[in-house]
Parts: sequence; structure tokens; C-alpha cells
Amino acid sequence: MSVAPERRGWVTLGQMLVQDGILTDEQVSAALERQRKSKDRLGQILIEMRLIDEEVLLKYLGAQFRKEPITRQDLAALDLEVVKLIPEEVARQHRVIAAERNGRRLIVATADPLNVVAIDDLRRATGLDIDFRIGPGSAIQEAIERTYRRMISTEGIDEALRQDLGLSVGLATAAEEAVDIKQLRTQADDPPVVKVVNYVLGRAASDTASDIHVEPHEDRTRVRYRVDGLLFDLLEIPRSLHLAVVSRLKIISRLDIAERRLPQDGRIRLRVHGKDIDLRISTVPTMHGESVVMRILDKGGVALDFQRLGFEPDILERFLAVLMQPHGILLVTGPTGSGKTTTLYTALERLNQPDVKILTVEDPVEYQMPGINQIQVKPQINLTFANALRSIVRQDPDVIMIGEIRDLETAEIAVQSALTGHLVLSTVHTNDAASTMNRMLDMGVEDYLLTSTIVGVLAQRLVRTLCPHCKEAHAALPEIVEQMRLDRFTDDKEITLYRPIGCPQCAQTGYTGRISIMEMLPMSDPMRSLVMKHATASDLRNEAIGEGMLTMYEDGLRKAVRGITTFEEVLRVTREG
Repeated sequence: MSVAPERRGWVTLGQMLVQDGILTDEQVSAALERQRKSKDRLGQILIEMRLIDEEVLLKYLGAQFRKEPITRQDLAALDLEVVKLIPEEVARQHRVIAAERNGRRLIVATADPLNVVAIDDLRRATGLDIDFRIGPGSAIQEAIERTYRRMISTEGIDEALRQDLGLSVGLATAAEEAVDIKQLRTQADDPPVVKVVNYVLGRAASDTASDIHVEPHEDRTRVRYRVDGLLFDLLEIPRSLHLAVVSRLKIISRLDIAERRLPQDGRIRLRVHGKDIDLRISTVPTMHGESVVMRILDKGGVALDFQRLGFEPDILERFLAVLMQPHGILLVTGPTGSGKTTTLYTALERLNQPDVKILTVEDPVEYQMPGINQIQVKPQINLTFANALRSIVRQDPDVIMIGEIRDLETAEIAVQSALTGHLVLSTVHTNDAASTMNRMLDMGVEDYLLTSTIVGVLAQRLVRTLCPHCKEAHAALPEIVEQMRLDRFTDDKEITLYRPIGCPQCAQTGYTGRISIMEMLPMSDPMRSLVMKHATASDLRNEAIGEGMLTMYEDGLRKAVRGITTFEEVLRVTREG
């Protein structure tokens, strides 16, 4: 698809697209009619109507304004000193970011070249002459989140620490293999190293991060953390400090600092900023040194409440009907980090009564619950899921929770436990509820055993929730309402949707916290018949929908209509249908 190299005089976007045969006059007329109602930009409306994609829009806007587009790669390599020229509030308000400076001329990236108010505000805020390049709106927003959060992180370190980080107190990379253990312990206790580790842990805890990543590269070590499911840059430290920082983390996690050739796993409980947190640490050797990932489990931040997790009344009714059965297997499925374990703990909290004995086998035990006997898997002494399960069925339990069914041996013991009168709760890694049956069959579980034991499957994902302090309402376009059948989820005649804006309460992201979107598939007789026939996941899914199952996508739409999240978040984690 090519753009005419020359345009004489002023030609509108719609005219250009019609002239080049991309759109018809009727399509442009329909888009203009929608524009009169919504007041949005024509290009955005054409994308929403799926008449063109973002790449085509950028090419034609570039031709219309005679500006060279800015690519995602350009936006990923911005100079922080240039970005700093625009105050964060102004950048977020107008969704622009400084890309390049030539003397008194500042070039900014924008997805909306017609926003003359933004140009005026930028000129006043910077005192410079403003020019622009047109880029993808989503990439510009990602650059804003990445760069400004990184600047906040590095500026939050006091000057003394900043100077300490500039010192070459570590050893050269080439000499890492020859480091003396006593010397390594001394370096790990040096004030600069202690400050770095304490800062990273404190910042991650205060920002409610779920994971910390310490990643070695050839010339530097990059520290990132995951907040609400997305990774953000936190800090860069000199390559010379990498070994000492990793050693410090190993010492507080009681790992072997002398072993750098094999992966290690550890766990430590800390109190950071008045909060008790469990820290799970994993080290893996890479080309440039050990990579460290720390999983943060906030002991006080877990909401073991079905409504707070995201269960809608209809899904909760179906889930509890399965959970309260005396025996069978209830599976929770989804990718890593989708909240499966928290859902299982919430279910155990509901079942935890004085007359019920509950035993769990986990790797690791993420949250300790009073009244429940929890077993930590230890493969190094052959205490595997399967071996532990063989023992606990002789412990007279009523309910058994298995951290994950990952092989045939564990699956067969879970099936046998369900057949002998136990309620078994566990997780499986699959994309949706329907494909769980095929996953179990692929493991080697016999179909007649599956239909006799599985009583239900819950699939879930986590989406970010809109910040209640700054989310902005806007009327949903009639075409969107009709296409997605949004009127199913509200009785209002005028359907209102919401978009993220950003404020100090949400660190200018527009989102705060996460909630589950889910689908609940109870095992009915027609479903059992399909499983016995080894039906495809698609057939099982269609049967479940026919029986009243609301898909994760539809549950996400419902939460978007209620102003809990956005369509973009729903589409980020699940597919339509």
C-alpha cells in the first residue's frame, strides 16, 4: 500500500484515502457522520470502524502534514534528558512526548497533529519552538509510562546513593569467576550495595509491585518491577555492582553466594515500610551474569473475598454450586500470574470449617492459612506432588488442594482421590475453560475418569482497574453498542464508557489495582457426552455457551460497561467470542 509522494494544496484525510482507493465515498461519509456525533478525530473513528489500521493512518497523516512519522523503535530509544523538557502532567494531558531537540526547536511525538491547544501549552511549558512528528498513540502512551516512571525512580534516590552508585566498588566482569567468597561477602555488606537493595525492595513494596527483575547486560544491570501486570524500569546500576547486589540478595534469602553456575530458589520474610511481605527469589545464570527475579507476596494485601476478586453474582452462584459438592475435581485455569492461586485460597477460606479437614500440596506455599495443613514440595528430597499426594490421602482429608496438575502421575492421583470421596481443588495451565478437558486428555487421563470426576472448570485473567479519581466518562457510539451488544449488560438507554486519564493517585497511569475476568464451566451431562467423544475445545465451548456460560471476553465487556476497566484492557488479555 503506497502513499502518493506529492500532495498539491490542502487535501483532507478522507479525500486522500478515497483518491488512493483505500476507502469509498460511502465509507468516508459514514465515518464523518459518526464524527459529527462523537467529536473524535476522523482517523480514530476509521480505526474504530475497522476500515483502516494504525499503520495506514500514520502514513496518510504523515503525507497530509508533510511530516516524517516516528516509529515504535524510535520511541523505545528516547533520551531522558530531552523527555524531561516537558513536564509529566503536560505530556500526559496531551499524550505527547519530547523526542528530539535541535537548538530552540523541540520535536514532540503526537498521534493528534490537529491539537493546536497542545502546541500552545508545550510552547509555554518549555519556552521552545515546537514541531511534531506523528506516531502510534499506543506506543506514545507506553513511552510516557516507561520514561517518566523511570525518571521518578532514579530521582527518588538521594544524592549520596547516586554518588555511591557511580563508584566502581565491584569487580570487573572478566574476574567474576575468581572472586573470593570472603571478599564477596564484604562487598555485599558495603553501604552502597545495601542502599541499592533496600531502595529497590522499599520502592517495589510502596508501589505494590508483584515482581522485581534484576537483569544483567553487557554494560549495565537493569532493574525493573511489575505493577498491575506491566513491567516498568526502576533503576540502572553500573555493571561493576552487579555481582555485589546479587550476592546481597542471596545473603538475605539464605542462598549459596558461591554457586553461580546453577539456578537457585529461596524465600525470606521481610518487613518493609511497615508491611510484612514474603519474598520468593529465583536466580538463573545467563551470558552476562546471574539474572534474579523476586516475587513479592504482600501478606496483608490479599483479598480473600469473591466479590473483591471480580466474581459477578451469576458466576459466583455457579462456582459455589460446584465448590460445595462433597467430592470431585474443581479446576482453576489460566496463564502464570492470572490470580489462580488467590482464587483457590479464597475457595479454601470458604470451606475452612471446624468439621472439615483440608490438606494442601504446594510449590511453594504462598500464603499460610490457619486451620489448614499445608505441605511444601521439595523435589531435592523427592517430596514431589505425586509422592506427597500418595501420603496425604491416608491422612483422612475432606478437601485436598494441589498447587498444579502438570503431569499424568499427579493427574491420576487427583482422579483417584476424587473417586474415593474427596473434593480436589487444583490449577492447570490452559487458555480457557473448554480447552482444559483436551489438556487433561493429552496428559493421558482416560475420558471416562474425567467425566466421572471433574465437576467444573473456572478460567480467569487479570485486567487493570480504572482509577476512580480520574477516569473520564464518554458516551458509547451506537455502532459499538450494536456490534458488541453492550445493551445486554445495562438497562440504561445511553451507555457510558470510561477512559484512563492519569492523576497523582494512580501514578499518572489511569489505572490502580487489578480484578479478574472469568468464565465458569460446570460439567453437565451433555458436556460429559462430548468429552467421551473427544470433542474439540470449540465444540465444548459452544455447548457451554448454549448452557448459559458467559465467556471471559463478555465478562470483561460487562465490567467495562460498569466503569471498572476498559475495552483495551479486556482485549489485551483475552480474545473476542
